[in-house]
Amino acid sequence: MKQLLQNMVKTYKQMNKSDDKVNIKKFSSLQYPQCPFGGDHSGESMSLICLEKDCLQNQILCCCICQEEFHKGHQLKPLKLLLCEYDQQLREYQNISLKQNEKDFLIKKINEQEEKSLIYIEDLKAQINNKLSKILTLEQEFFENLRKFVKMREFSNGNQFTVIETIIQNQTNVEMLSKSVKILLDTLVQEIPEKDLNYEEISRIFDFHIKDQKDHLHQLETQLIQGIEQQIVLLQSKTQKTIFQKACQFEFLPNNKHPQVDILQPKIVKASNSTHGYKFAVMTPSLDKNQTTVFGFKLNCVHQSNWIAVGVCDLSIVQNKQFGFAFQSLGHGGYMVSSNGGAWSSTTSNQNNVVKCFKFGKGDIIVCTYDPNNQTIIFHKQKSNTTFKLDIPKSDQALYPCVLFYYALDEVEFIQPEGINKQ
Repeated sequence: MKQLLQNMVKTYKQMNKSDDKVNIKKFSSLQYPQCPFGGDHSGESMSLICLEKDCLQNQILCCCICQEEFHKGHQLKPLKLLLCEYDQQLREYQNISLKQNEKDFLIKKINEQEEKSLIYIEDLKAQINNKLSKILTLEQEFFENLRKFVKMREFSNGNQFTVIETIIQNQTNVEMLSKSVKILLDTLVQEIPEKDLNYEEISRIFDFHIKDQKDHLHQLETQLIQGIEQQIVLLQSKTQKTIFQKACQFEFLPNNKHPQVDILQPKIVKASNSTHGYKFAVMTPSLDKNQTTVFGFKLNCVHQSNWIAVGVCDLSIVQNKQFGFAFQSLGHGGYMVSSNGGAWSSTTSNQNNVVKCFKFGKGDIIVCTYDPNNQTIIFHKQKSNTTFKLDIPKSDQALYPCVLFYYALDEVEFIQPEGINKQ
């Protein structure tokens, strides 16, 4: 019953917003069918719409009794309100319709950028293929040198005496002497080892070098595949969502976090119930380098010792450090503030590992304003006048929103730009 009353109050507030009061009159004559389920449902109007895609009842229309019996916990909306919102969106869309010359300009810009991007990818592909071809050639030379080494052992086991004897015998014959010396030089292309090695020793040395070679190739393969997969995920995200939903694009991905961080929802992460220690969770996509971006982090759960950091980071650096955090020196990749009042900068010593910022804790929302033109990020504790500014030197590397945990079970939620003022 309590939940039912809360839903009724919420619906009343929604339907009495100033923007909707006038618009809702347009649908005031809408007639609702009565609920067909009978019993307590008798006489109740089916005025609500269930917005859950996976609703097991497979019943979009429902009454207030249906809501309690079949759709508890589901997201519901009055049909009139849904129509009002849709009608409002249509009218807003009409007001911002593009002129033909504006559309033509944007299409031209898109086509030009597409051509540049495809050319860049083809060039990158050619560079990778050239590098791989070079690796292939060097691999072949590596194994050829191994074969020469083995064959050289035949020479060092006695054939050298034959060559030396031939040179001595032909020392007065310029032509024969020159030919014999050439044979000697060709045979000695590889340096003779100072120490004679038996079969077992040679085999052991070869096995070590071959394993080392395989390990390096496997490491190269892993790095290459991971980099390509991350780009594929990023492009899939941008392809499936329009640029006008950019705020909704920011999300945590499994391959961009420490193993001891759990993703509860695309915008909510939590440190797992494991040992304490520094662990990053990084969002994608990267921040726009050409315009200011505002976003926020809400601290849903914080350990009593109160240490958690939010801000932005250089993903490539954080990845190389396996999503850990070496705070003692510069170059850790982060530009953040921590809940104990700490400031953290990857490039500026007097702004790194110092207590200069405001403190915050459970329930607080930290608003981040990234300004690439002024090369700063400003942190603001919402519902207060406290702010703190970090300098971010201009760089070719992209920056990404991030969270840095230390204590187990801490939880942080990303707040998209349009949601900040609603909190």
